[in-house]
This record gives sequence, C-alpha cells and structure tokens, in this order.
Amino acid sequence: MKKSLFLIILICTALLLGACKKDGNSQDTPETKYAFRKDGTLQFHSPAGKLKAEFDIEIVQKDEELIRGLKFRDKMQENQGMLFLFEHIDFHSFWMQDTYLSLDMIFIDHNYEVIYIEKNTTPFSEEQIFPPKANQYVLELLATSADKYNLNEKDKVTWQTLKN
Repeated sequence: MKKSLFLIILICTALLLGACKKDGNSQDTPETKYAFRKDGTLQFHSPAGKLKAEFDIEIVQKDEELIRGLKFRDKMQENQGMLFLFEHIDFHSFWMQDTYLSLDMIFIDHNYEVIYIEKNTTPFSEEQIFPPKANQYVLELLATSADKYNLNEKDKVTWQTLKN
C-alpha cells in the first residue's frame, strides 16, 4: 500500500511539473537542460579499504531532481554518475520510464555500504526496481560499470562535494 501510494504521488508530481514547464518561456535547449553537472566525486572501496573506482557525480536531492533523475538524457560519460540523496532510509525504488540509457543502479544504505546492485537496466521500462533492503542513497552509472570495476555488495562508498 505504501509503495503504491508513493508511486501515485510520484507520477502526479511528475505530471504537474511537466505541465508547469509548458509555458513556452524556457530558454533551455535539450543539450543544456539535461547536461551533466559535476557536483563532486564518489569513490568505491573494497571492504578491506582498497580503492576500486572513482566517478564524477551529479548530486540530486530536491524533489524535482529526484523525480527526473536521468530521464531524457541520451548520453553520459563512463566516469560519470548521478547520486540520489534521500532524507530518510526507506525502500526507495526506481524505474526506467523515459530513460534512454541502460544503467547499473547501486543501492547504498545509511552506513554508506552497497546493499544491492541492479545491473543493465532496460531503457524505457516501467517495471519497478526494488532493493531487498532499505536504502538511503542510490547511484546510477552506465550499464556494465559494476562489472567493469568489480563493484559488489558490501563495498563502501564515500563522496566529496565541490565547493561553490
């Protein structure tokens, strides 16, 4: 019930945000509106502390950004990812609606430990991707990144934000 209500609220919010933006006054082009914004860097470490990989990250935490995610983007560099920051730990689920890129989704708990990896998601799929455990953060990377860098459950994640 809780997940269904969340999904309904998410869809309604997305529709309302889309309707509000159809006023014709926006100067954004698709290239600038959805261009990667480097907000920081993120590292993966093995349970023993060995650095496994580092990515430039765009950090999203505002409702509008959380809802949009990587929708409508048709490219991303191999060293880039989007980090979703949620206020509370919960079973935050995702889907691929309007997402052109196949992704690896890395679900991270409040202790900054990888708890689940959904690999090679299907673009445009509306099937929900549910982690088996509660999470507070999710990192989206290009598909095959988890295998390429040998990212696994129990790896630790750290990140730093850029100072503006």
